[in-house]
Amino acid sequence: MNNNYLHGVFMCCVICFIKYTVDCQTLNEKLALLLKRNDLICPDECQYTPEHPYFEDDMECCVCLAQPYWMLNSSNVRLLNISFLQNNTPVIVYNNGSNVDLYNVTYQYGNLTTIPYDLCNINRIVYVDFSYNCISDLYLISCIRLLDTLILKGNHVKYLKNNVFSGMRYLRVVDLSYNKLGDIEQGLFLHIDGSLSYFDASNNLMENIDISNIIWDKQDYFCVANFSYNIIRNMTNLKGWSCDIHADLGHGGYVDFTNNNFTIFFNIVEMGFYDINLLGKLYFYSFDFRFNLWFCDCQFFPLTSKSNIANQILGSAHHGLKCHSPPEFKNKSVSDFIKEQDLLICNISFVDKCPPNCRCFYQPSRNRTVVNCRSSLVSHKLPLVLPDYVNLVIDFSSNRISNLQAEFKRLLSEERTYLGRTVKISFASNVIKDVPKIVFVTLKNATMINLSNNPINILSESLKIIRPRAVLFGTVNLKCVCRNIWLQNWLLSAGRFYNNTRVMCHTSAGVKSILDVDKDILGCENDGVVNKWLTICLGMCLCCTVVSIFIIYNFRTEMYILLREHFRLLRKTSIPLSLDYEVYISCNEQDDNLRHWITYILLPYLKGKRLSVFLPYRDCIPGTPREDEIRETMSKSRNILIILSKVYDDISKRWLACELRYSWLNYRNDWRKNIVIVNYDFLETNEISDDFIQAFFRLGKCVDFSNYQKDIRAKVFSLLHHKFADSY
Repeated sequence: MNNNYLHGVFMCCVICFIKYTVDCQTLNEKLALLLKRNDLICPDECQYTPEHPYFEDDMECCVCLAQPYWMLNSSNVRLLNISFLQNNTPVIVYNNGSNVDLYNVTYQYGNLTTIPYDLCNINRIVYVDFSYNCISDLYLISCIRLLDTLILKGNHVKYLKNNVFSGMRYLRVVDLSYNKLGDIEQGLFLHIDGSLSYFDASNNLMENIDISNIIWDKQDYFCVANFSYNIIRNMTNLKGWSCDIHADLGHGGYVDFTNNNFTIFFNIVEMGFYDINLLGKLYFYSFDFRFNLWFCDCQFFPLTSKSNIANQILGSAHHGLKCHSPPEFKNKSVSDFIKEQDLLICNISFVDKCPPNCRCFYQPSRNRTVVNCRSSLVSHKLPLVLPDYVNLVIDFSSNRISNLQAEFKRLLSEERTYLGRTVKISFASNVIKDVPKIVFVTLKNATMINLSNNPINILSESLKIIRPRAVLFGTVNLKCVCRNIWLQNWLLSAGRFYNNTRVMCHTSAGVKSILDVDKDILGCENDGVVNKWLTICLGMCLCCTVVSIFIIYNFRTEMYILLREHFRLLRKTSIPLSLDYEVYISCNEQDDNLRHWITYILLPYLKGKRLSVFLPYRDCIPGTPREDEIRETMSKSRNILIILSKVYDDISKRWLACELRYSWLNYRNDWRKNIVIVNYDFLETNEISDDFIQAFFRLGKCVDFSNYQKDIRAKVFSLLHHKFADSY
């Protein structure tokens, strides 16, 4: 007990010590662990981050404000000069014997066209400033392994490969502003695994930026990635980067896209965030898209639908993000759409199958596509195609459409009709008099069919296939007759949508709602008695049909045997004389008593009647396949004599089952064949497994081997068909 207690106290002390040690780490030590370098010094002000207006935590402050120790003590850094050979090749003036630890190479406003090759031979270069030269290629820069700061402002760099900074884990600042940079290969920041905090590519010529050059996958923190003052208009995902649900995209930093040519907000799904909630992984990033000519349409809907995520990712800049067009939204803040999401729509043009003179738009807030062709169909016919969107809401009102039967047949002749994608459709204020069944069948999944303000004078019973809540007729005036009574039940099932359709009947008693009309007013005869007897007759017919089917199914074999005998008597056809045997005897060969009776009593009798007999255990040829011989011999025999007895061994059961199967096949397929059954062991019906044998038993067509039979041999002979008989 005491040992366990002391062990527990010791473990608690260890845990407390570890926690204390971690908590007592200085910011410099934490920064060294984060960036895997120990030469950076974090300013004291980062210890008071809660009071700092720009940083989320102390580590973000350190990443942005920390400086290497040599910047604080410039005496440790020696400036290297550049001179040129006669062929204008730059060389570094370098004294290898100096006691200086680190080097700074600065050459501004000159004519350098390449990174001097000599830099690769000098260790401990930490600072390079070649601003305003003519450098266009950076392929040598990665050889300067200890480089901290690279300033190439105002050069001629046009393209940046994604591995240009490979192996430069100390690189902290890169300035490529005011170059001619047109493209950055995909994946530049996805593979950065070092301490890069500042990346400036502002004031260049980039038209596209790839998502893989915005997301920092391996580096937990960075400070600024500046892409401002380019001509960027598109965000791409050329390599199909996808945000995994378990991915950690770190704390990120500030990404500046101000003053570019963005107009249409990019598709979140195409950028690799298949679920809008995955944007939460960019929670600590801050993207600034201000001062672009934004066209506010449905592309902004994901931001407004997840405003809490958008507010964080876009930071305070989100509130300054303003629309430039369309004109009605000019200078409107994007944040205002959080409460007005229905205004964010994408117009669909004629190129995308919007009919002429119609207005089409996609509205993500309601997950629908609206096609407004009100008073726009010059031909007074329905268009054959509509935009390839789902959840269509269509308005065909006020177009003088009259024949819906012909119009729907014409539409259904198309390979891909839009009717199956329609959720709401309006035919209001046309000249429709009749609504055919094809309309309700085709639009059975629609939630609303508006047919109000039409001169409809017929309501067919095909209306029953659609719910009253899904159709709007308004007021319909009918000359009601008895067959319209069904409308009462249909209208009453509408519930709270009872006002969608009001049917007014013109009767001898005046105009009344069909719900207030009874059969007496319409002069309907009482057909209740007729219906009652008709129901009884139909019920009896149904019962007879069921009983007949039951009888036929369960006694089909017996019926076949009786019909066979009946037709055999009518057909006087002689059996061909080409058959080899008059009788085939099937029996249990293992029953000694039965074999004795067959051999010494039955066979001599049949032989005396001049009948040829095949007895398997006597006549089968040794070595011949038994089943093949059974099949061949039965096909050449007039009669099959089956002698039933109890069978105990498996071998006998197998061959008897085979003989019974071929017996029934011969009997069923050839009407000239005959079966005679002798119940030798007085078996009961339930002791027999073969259906056709049971059928013979039930019909009494079986010779019983009982003592009161005077001569069983004569009985068997009388049932056999043979060539000496006149007919069979």
